Amino acid sequence: MSIEFTERVEAIPVYPAARSYGFEGEVTKLASNETPYPPHPAVLEAVQAAMSGLNRYPDPTAAKLRRGLAERHGVPQAKVAVGNGSCEILLAAAQAMLEPGAEIVYAWPSFSMYPHLAALTGAREIRVPLTDAYEHDLEAMLAEITAATQMIIVCNPNNPTATYLGSSRIAEFCERVPSQVTVILDEAYVEFQQTDDPDTTIDLLASFPNLVICRTFSKVYGLAGLRVG
Repeated sequence: MSIEFTERVEAIPVYPAARSYGFEGEVTKLASNETPYPPHPAVLEAVQAAMSGLNRYPDPTAAKLRRGLAERHGVPQAKVAVGNGSCEILLAAAQAMLEPGAEIVYAWPSFSMYPHLAALTGAREIRVPLTDAYEHDLEAMLAEITAATQMIIVCNPNNPTATYLGSSRIAEFCERVPSQVTVILDEAYVEFQQTDDPDTTIDLLASFPNLVICRTFSKVYGLAGLRVG
């Protein structure tokens, strides 16, 4: 007799894992946008120093890291959350705000994690096609918002098309999203665009209480192995 899983679990798509994980030699996974360069020497020194404390449980609130991020970005520490990469933050947000009968809106194609959010929670997903320029169609996304919409995700720059919408367009978009709808701005690659200062969108948090910004140490900082989002 085999173990039976719930229909919700059966509906969760398999996360695409690179075949290169089975390769025993040294390889850079370009599909994951890994950098071939090692971390900054100061980071390696900090990691090595922390190794001596592996006999102790870590602070579950990550207070020191959250305090540093809060000071760096000029936001209250209470509004900073960290997790096992951005994926864990996205999944936690979905579990907190989505349920059967709710709706989540996002552009497609985009980050491969987004379909998991609806499947995990039983919410209805609304996929909005990209424009002919492979950008988010913000007008079309706004048109899909209903009374059931709980979450809308904008991946900016978009993964995998690399298109970027300026912070002024994001601000205009947020102004038109109902305040009860959570806007998640996924900025895993924001440091790679050359249109805006990456701190520009952080300033939007003061104006839009329903805005959540996701950042990661995995990409521009070359710390994918640490899994910190």
